[in-house]
Amino acid sequence: MTLTFQEESTKVPIDQTRSVNLSSMQPWPSAYRGSRYSLVTHEEFNEHVVLKWEHRDLSIFATAPKGLSSTMTRAGKKEGKGSFRVTARGEVITKIPAERYENLDQAPVSEGWIPVYLGTLSGVIDFGTVDTNPDVPSGQASVWRGLPFKHGERWSVSHEGQLVWNWRDFQFESAFDHSELVAKYAEYRPSPGRLYVTEHGHIWVNVPHNDVMPEKRDEVREAITSWKRDAESCGDSTTLRLVNRRLVATSNSDDPADGYLPIHLGTLRDFDDGVVPRPIVDDESYYIHVGQSETVWG
Repeated sequence: MTLTFQEESTKVPIDQTRSVNLSSMQPWPSAYRGSRYSLVTHEEFNEHVVLKWEHRDLSIFATAPKGLSSTMTRAGKKEGKGSFRVTARGEVITKIPAERYENLDQAPVSEGWIPVYLGTLSGVIDFGTVDTNPDVPSGQASVWRGLPFKHGERWSVSHEGQLVWNWRDFQFESAFDHSELVAKYAEYRPSPGRLYVTEHGHIWVNVPHNDVMPEKRDEVREAITSWKRDAESCGDSTTLRLVNRRLVATSNSDDPADGYLPIHLGTLRDFDDGVVPRPIVDDESYYIHVGQSETVWG
């Protein structure tokens, strides 16, 4: 499916009973979250604007969706370039410096970087060797083969068994019930921890080798064996490298054998009637803190 950007409206819940309709370039009234990408120019692409994913020394490029750069320019993003996020509903949000933002009177704060809604992204970003929307059988665990960093909304399962969105000292619950998703998480991990929900509805979670529920250990072990066998047999060095980097990054000793495995649990349509998690920001001071830097990862 061709990657497409549209300046269309979206509905965002602001509490348990109310939602607001947003048009393109209005302030974003929710948590700043989602898969992190950017629009850049690159000499390998004749200085054309392209879409980029990066993490430290890793980077990968794709064709930018038509219209996104011009919308970013009109919103106040210098030269139509810079970072943006894509939520689990495909909403594109970015941060605009207050002095360049025309709708500042609508924002909850008047200085710093203002989270702004731009539109929606549909289709799959073509990163070539990395599939961000893999065809994964439902009902059993598998190794997540997509991007292992800065990909998906970062949620957590709390000690109370609730799905919450955490950033620094802020914690916001979803507007909806996610009991089936939380129960699925608990089948693999007995302790609270993170899970990630991508713009295509894929759900992946960090599973430490020594913290897998006993009844799931064989399933996880088979998933690892199957993934490695398939990747090696078809020469999929990209996936092998990305998963290894995730294992190293989550290890206390830089030894991949001690790292957390990125395990794919399924997609949103498998749980809770497919409802997408939507955090309710109930502390206005959040916008002050999140606007202090464009590079804040939330």
